[in-house]
Amino acid sequence: MSAFVTALTTVVGIFPYFLLGLAILYLGKYVFDWTTPRIEDDRELTERDNPAFGVLFTGYILALAFAIAGSFFTFSPSILVNVVNIATSGAAGIVLLRLGMFIGDKVILYSFSVEREIVEDRNVGAGFAVAGLLIASGLMIEGVMSGESASYLLMLRDIGVYWAIGQVFLVVGGLLYQVLARYDVRKTIEDDDNTAAGVGMGGYFVAVGIIMKASLTGTTSNLGPEILVTLAVGIAGLIILILARFVTDWVLLPRGILADEVARQKNVAAGSVAAIGYIGVAILFARIITTQFLP
Repeated sequence: MSAFVTALTTVVGIFPYFLLGLAILYLGKYVFDWTTPRIEDDRELTERDNPAFGVLFTGYILALAFAIAGSFFTFSPSILVNVVNIATSGAAGIVLLRLGMFIGDKVILYSFSVEREIVEDRNVGAGFAVAGLLIASGLMIEGVMSGESASYLLMLRDIGVYWAIGQVFLVVGGLLYQVLARYDVRKTIEDDDNTAAGVGMGGYFVAVGIIMKASLTGTTSNLGPEILVTLAVGIAGLIILILARFVTDWVLLPRGILADEVARQKNVAAGSVAAIGYIGVAILFARIITTQFLP
């Protein structure tokens, strides 16, 4: 009975922090509206019943939840300190996620306009690709926010440095995926409105995000060693994802050629298998990494 009372007291005590996190989540939604003035989310979701935007917006909200969750990694005995930490980290998470979306549009998915594909063409494949990219950014931000810094000034520096490293890995990972897929991914998604290709690409990005979150979780202001560890884990993770591509071909889809099923036949089932192959391998790898590097 005492254990129940203790647990209940703890839950009640942290409930105000949950409400603060929820408020930051809704703030992030309004920031999305403000920074995408040509996209009216209510109209896309209700009047136009736009499935592509629905997928993208779902990915954004999920990514935002991951980013804010990083603020809850540690709690201080001081309520004021906790509120300031959560509010600061949450606001930083919103800004970084929006910057990540911009980088994804202009650098990683540079060959087509995300806004045009989502709003005008209602391209569900593009929706899945962007959603996966957003979720990856959210996961990485969660890992970044879980670190410990000696001061608020150093915290801002650390967040910027580690977030930038994560974005570099996303860019490199996007280039690598084009090779792994064995077909022109961007052209297939843009010109053919290929949902299967978008699902596969989105799942791959999520896998990269899972790995990078593991590499960034618990980082400190000791940048030199921490960056080396992050780079080592990130590079190893990308190699693991290369192997995952062959595992998917040989084990999960032994009777078909994955590239043909996705690119030519637009087989969403095959695209889903490709996505889950990457994500499954990433989850296993990330769990082992966190066990080794976290106390």
